[in-house]
Amino acid sequence: MWGKRIAVLAVSLLLTGLTASVASAGTGVVPASTSWTSADRGFVLGLDTLCQTANCPQLVRTFDGGTTWTRVKTPPLSVPETDRLRVLFANDAAGMVTDGEQLFVTSNGGTRWEASGLKGTVGALGFDSSGFLAVIYDGTASRLFQRPLWFGTWQPVPGVEIPGQARGEIADGQVSLARFGEENRYWVRSGAGWSEEPAPCDQFAATRLGTVDAARYALCSFDPGFGNMSKEVRRSDGGPFKTVSAPPREGITTGFAVSSEAALVAATGRDWSFVHHGLGEKWDTPFVLGGSPFEDLAFSDVRHATLVRGGPGQEFAEVYRSDDAGLTWRILSV
Repeated sequence: MWGKRIAVLAVSLLLTGLTASVASAGTGVVPASTSWTSADRGFVLGLDTLCQTANCPQLVRTFDGGTTWTRVKTPPLSVPETDRLRVLFANDAAGMVTDGEQLFVTSNGGTRWEASGLKGTVGALGFDSSGFLAVIYDGTASRLFQRPLWFGTWQPVPGVEIPGQARGEIADGQVSLARFGEENRYWVRSGAGWSEEPAPCDQFAATRLGTVDAARYALCSFDPGFGNMSKEVRRSDGGPFKTVSAPPREGITTGFAVSSEAALVAATGRDWSFVHHGLGEKWDTPFVLGGSPFEDLAFSDVRHATLVRGGPGQEFAEVYRSDDAGLTWRILSV
């Protein structure tokens, strides 16, 4: 197993060495976050090295899978000290960006941005058929807010809140809010609105959510050790969640993505970062790199997935893409 991973690492490091010098040559943007709405259409938010003043956030987009990029008007974000810049688009036109304290929304691909007006720390971001979703901590409680994709104002979702600060987790039709070791609550959305159901993970597990058609998935990560932790993928088809597979213990979980083709888990530990790939109960680890953790792991369709490695101020700041549901990865020059 490790022999295979070392071989993958060697190839990956060679690839990185050959391409890192041109990774930001096109736009001058050092990647911090990425979001894709299809295999060809995506966004990257990061820091602009061409800016005359230090620390200027800049959004760029591609319509051809990352071959070319175009700068997009970017709202006045700050560079976070403890969080990171994040971008999330629901489609080519409707998207959000945040620096952890400010949240901006566009309905026209970035031509115009609107400040959310929400006060507090921005946690999880997401969207579903109801529109944009965001978890906001106001100093007292963490609450789910929603806004239509195209127009309107942010409104709290009645009852979807817990006392204290919770970053939360959002997937299509699902929301989890938790304070580790104290409380873990879970809600689902139906035609009648949001209703609470038993949480897929207990209060001593970190929760990640995913949705594929009518099936709801949760990755429960628990029992952390030195650079590793137990992980269980659980599934609900409308009833209670049941464990369907166990990804490798290697790494502390940093991401989870699932499609009808495969499940992917990003994790980091002991100076290594991993993408574990699962198909049913069988798991392997086809992508291993040293250094910075993987963030923003997500599928844009059944087979295409992307992630960010590291970010501004870290050893690496790179965007990677898979065209075969996570079995192989290649770097994208931004």
